[in-house]
Amino acid sequence: MKLKYIPVFAEDADAQISFYTQKLGFNPISNMFFAEGEEYTVLKADNLDVALVVGGNAFKSCIILNTDDCLKDYHLYKTAGVFFSTVPRYLPTGLAAEFLDPSGNRFILLEERNYTEI
Repeated sequence: MKLKYIPVFAEDADAQISFYTQKLGFNPISNMFFAEGEEYTVLKADNLDVALVVGGNAFKSCIILNTDDCLKDYHLYKTAGVFFSTVPRYLPTGLAAEFLDPSGNRFILLEERNYTEI
C-alpha cells in the first residue's frame, strides 16, 4: 500500500487550482469522481510521487491510501480492530472503504479501477 493522493479542501475550486498551478507549478492531470456528480481535479508536480486531489467538504481531514486489493486490506485492518465507517463499495473511481483513526480523521482505502476498459 502507498500514499498516492493528498486531498485538499477547496471552498473555491478554481481559485485553489490556480494557486497550485500558477504559483507552485502543479499540473492538472485528470478529473476524479468519488461520488455521482462530484468531480475533483487531480494535480501533480513532476518531483512528487503523490498527487493532490482538489475538492470540497468531503475532503476535510481525509487521507487516500492506494491499495492493490481493497477487500484484502479491509479484512486485514478490520481483523486488527480498525473501525470502518463504510464497507468496501464501488465508486466511480474504484473500490473504496473508509475508516477512522482514534481522533476521527478519515482515511480511504482506494483500489483504483478503470471501468471503461474492456
